Amino acid sequence: MKEHQFKRKSPIKKILFHLVLPLGFLLGIPGCVLDNLPIVGLPRIPEIPRESLVLRADGTAPEAAPDPKSPEGKLCGGKEYFRRKEYSHAERLFHHLAEDKKNPQVAEEATYYEAECLRLQGYYPEAADTYVKLLKNFDRSAFREQSVQHMYDIANYWLDDTREEMREKRDVREGKRWFVTPRLFNLDKTKPFIDQEGRAIEKLEQVRWNDIGGPLADKALFLAGSVMFFREDYREADHYFSQLVERHSASELAPQAIELAIISKHMSTGGSDYDGRKVAEARQMVFTALQSFPSLVEKKKDFLSRQLVGITFQQAEKDFKVAEFYRRTGHPGSAFFYYEIVRRRYPGTRFASDSAKRMEELKGYAVAEHGFLPGSPQAPLQAVSLETPAQPRGEKLLEEPAGARVIPQQKGLPSHPDAPIQDKGKANP
Repeated sequence: MKEHQFKRKSPIKKILFHLVLPLGFLLGIPGCVLDNLPIVGLPRIPEIPRESLVLRADGTAPEAAPDPKSPEGKLCGGKEYFRRKEYSHAERLFHHLAEDKKNPQVAEEATYYEAECLRLQGYYPEAADTYVKLLKNFDRSAFREQSVQHMYDIANYWLDDTREEMREKRDVREGKRWFVTPRLFNLDKTKPFIDQEGRAIEKLEQVRWNDIGGPLADKALFLAGSVMFFREDYREADHYFSQLVERHSASELAPQAIELAIISKHMSTGGSDYDGRKVAEARQMVFTALQSFPSLVEKKKDFLSRQLVGITFQQAEKDFKVAEFYRRTGHPGSAFFYYEIVRRRYPGTRFASDSAKRMEELKGYAVAEHGFLPGSPQAPLQAVSLETPAQPRGEKLLEEPAGARVIPQQKGLPSHPDAPIQDKGKANP
């Protein structure tokens, strides 16, 4: 015979063969047999001592423990493991019972205790998700208050790394250290593997919605807004702080929240070239602070005054740019009107003085276009006919070279793209 026929199998192959085959056989056993296996299936239901049973409403002890094979008996067995602090066995039993849709009361209590077992073992991400599952599946759960509190505590714990990063960045600005320690992932079982800060914000949002009128909603909003403010996401920070001010004005965090909301609104606009609604909201927020938060006015009066100055400057610049746009596109009447708005609304600013100069330059053009000065007391009220459609917008008035005087149009034609076309056969109303 050849030599290779006498070779024996390697020891590693023999070990794998003797281990994998029995394990595959065990995994193929039906679930009813796996219930009593200590590793693969559910743990054995422990014997429940009489003194650990729940008393009746009248204060007397129950006559006997429930059937260990029933859902109630398994729930009592899980609580016995929980009492013994054998949380791994209890968690497996509670997880099995939480999927029982035929017994909603047992499933509700089992879900809560499953989350508690995970939390007490240090598996905070899984515990937080299980609390959310409880609040989602049982919207009127008796364990809502405890679940919301634990979710808030877990999210607050996850934000400790963000607080440390804030301190390190402050030290870098002050020259006390050279760099900020990167935090890309975690190997600690109490924290998510990646995106710890995002998971914390997610749980704070769920705390807020599940405790919208409770004692934790304002704290959750303030924490989420502070993180967004630190990350310079001012739109999201404004959302959280504004919600806190509007819905929880009696909170002790409201004065600080309104201060940060004003800054966030002012910083989220992007400048005078963008939508000015956030600036208008910031002005209204300043007035709210002046009227409703005297403690903040006493401490931050100079801050509020500076914010009003900055808001006024940005609004004046925006309106002035609108007037400049009409002037460049050949609408002297509209430009004159907006310059007059800037001059009246924002006196004392450089935009008001520049508007006055522009108005002197455009006065003749505006009169030639309309026959009067737009915005003046002598300007007639134009009545719009409801029976005749208006001329479409977008047509230029001037086709002549720049600097040429505007020539009034002939009678019977509209003198402005917004003016209605008059029907000779019908009188104006």
